[in-house]
Amino acid sequence: MFALLWLSGNASSASEQDYRATYRQALEFVRQGQFSRSEELQQQLGDYSLAPYVEYHRLNNSIRQTSASEIDSFRERQGDLPATKLLYSRWLKDQGKRRNWRTLFERRYDTTNAELACYFVRAQYGVGEKAQALDATTALWSKPSSQPKACDPLFAVWRGTERFSQPVIWQRFSDAMDANERVLARYLQRYLTGARRSTAKAFYELRSQPQRVAWRGAFAEDTAENREAISYGIRRLSTRKPDSAASAWAAFSKTHTFIDAQRELIAAHVTVGLAQADRFPEPEQREDIRSDYAVQGLVTAAIAKQRWAEVVYWVSRLSPDQASEERASYWLARAQSQLGEPSSFAELAPQRSYYGFLAAAQQRSATQLRAMPTRAFTAEDEAKLLQIPGIARAVELFALGDNLNGRREWYQQLERQDKETQHAMAYLAQRLGKLFLTIQTANGAQARDDLALRFPAAYGPSFDDVALRHNIDSSLLRAITRQESAFQVKAKSNAGALGLMQVMPATAKLAMRRGNLARHLGAGSGQVIEHDLVIPERNIEIGSYHLGWLLKRYDNLRPLAIAAYNAGESRVDRWLRRSPSVPIDVWIETIPFRETRNYVQNVLAFQVVYQGLDQRPAPILQDNEWVTPG
Repeated sequence: MFALLWLSGNASSASEQDYRATYRQALEFVRQGQFSRSEELQQQLGDYSLAPYVEYHRLNNSIRQTSASEIDSFRERQGDLPATKLLYSRWLKDQGKRRNWRTLFERRYDTTNAELACYFVRAQYGVGEKAQALDATTALWSKPSSQPKACDPLFAVWRGTERFSQPVIWQRFSDAMDANERVLARYLQRYLTGARRSTAKAFYELRSQPQRVAWRGAFAEDTAENREAISYGIRRLSTRKPDSAASAWAAFSKTHTFIDAQRELIAAHVTVGLAQADRFPEPEQREDIRSDYAVQGLVTAAIAKQRWAEVVYWVSRLSPDQASEERASYWLARAQSQLGEPSSFAELAPQRSYYGFLAAAQQRSATQLRAMPTRAFTAEDEAKLLQIPGIARAVELFALGDNLNGRREWYQQLERQDKETQHAMAYLAQRLGKLFLTIQTANGAQARDDLALRFPAAYGPSFDDVALRHNIDSSLLRAITRQESAFQVKAKSNAGALGLMQVMPATAKLAMRRGNLARHLGAGSGQVIEHDLVIPERNIEIGSYHLGWLLKRYDNLRPLAIAAYNAGESRVDRWLRRSPSVPIDVWIETIPFRETRNYVQNVLAFQVVYQGLDQRPAPILQDNEWVTPG
């Protein structure tokens, strides 16, 4: 009821504020370690929806003092809280740190958490099932990535047994090389002996110098280890020097007994490498090529080289699932058009997607949004949702600023509710101002035609103001923001980019100097700090200036500026030097970084959607954008 009063826009009742104040004070007592006082306040909260969270925080802050009976009691009473599973996992890990092996052994379950998995196996060893535990350790140690420190004592014992064999070590080393876990691969070499150690050293050097595989001497002996190294080296070399890779494979394929799977894998990489150098298989060789990797690689290479007949053939060789994808449909139609044949653009053009918009542009037809009418979301709809305890808890947690636990409750309900309820939840998220959650929830509900939910129109005045001053279409700014952060004001990437438009601090400082932005930001010193970048208006100002600067640098060719916004100007300049004067759709399709390729495609498509929602329909590419600079 309290959450409902708050959401419906009525004045908050004194009782609602009292409950929230009591809850906040209870949590403050938990933080101060005054657990008995927090418990007293929890009793006063009665049936308040967040009362269980007081106990959760109290137990979480006193894991080492929490007994098995206390944790079991909480799990039994509050098993519906998503935080309960996290609390139990932390408690089990603490039992492991304290070496309470019997307790841990009796509570084992299958888990993907590597630290907890190691504690479970250590518990098995600790209660006397040593052989079984050491057998299980082999699988843990063999994973091609570094494992948690909790595993170290177990691994130390395991390495003293016959299970720690040269074949097992080699397999992990080889898997680490394939997974590009170079630090782990270098570390594992110390455990290899004799010929395997020498082979591993030569194998490892192929990572940065794949041409060494063509020297043959280090891998002349026909051993399983050498065959793996040769496969790795030729596959890497095929992307750099396909002729050398083909020559090395021609020699090694005659002298070494590769299994069929290895032969097919190596041959596929060599074939694709040669095609990337514009040497496609001869007609009589085509039927021998069967791997999905090879066929897909040949399609991409044919697109890059604009070998349209090859595109038509290799698209026909795709699996049914791959051939039905919009990418394949677009490039088949593109090739047919280039060859003067009737194309199938008309079949794809109605689709609301990057390739659908491109197809529409190719045949000069209007883009189609096919948006559903905005759905009415009433107070009754809201009240019905709030009858679901998890949703009510999520709403109240959001109101109190506990976004982490609020999202946990929300996502748990997304897994449990039907599509209709999920769709209503998206409208509730919109009402709450949780735009990122709105987009996620609408997508999860498969409400893909509800564009009002999936493409928020937030921060309109800020976008419109900077768009006017920096001469950028506001729809492009919204599209960038939709792709970068999905309108998360405090978003922070692993690289350190911040805010709505995901601006790097270094980029912000550069933009401040270039654009003299201090007067617009109210920053008298002209300095920008991280705090500025999570203020929406400042983030939009700085990100928009930087995008405008990129547009000028690339002669208002949006695809290039968008790519540079994501990957940096130096990379875009390098890609342009590699492929001057090519059709822009070809250039985008062959951007080496998958992340940047998807980024450019999404932003261009999102801008079309935003323009359509503004009743300003426009094609995905402007007339001057169809070819890269020469």
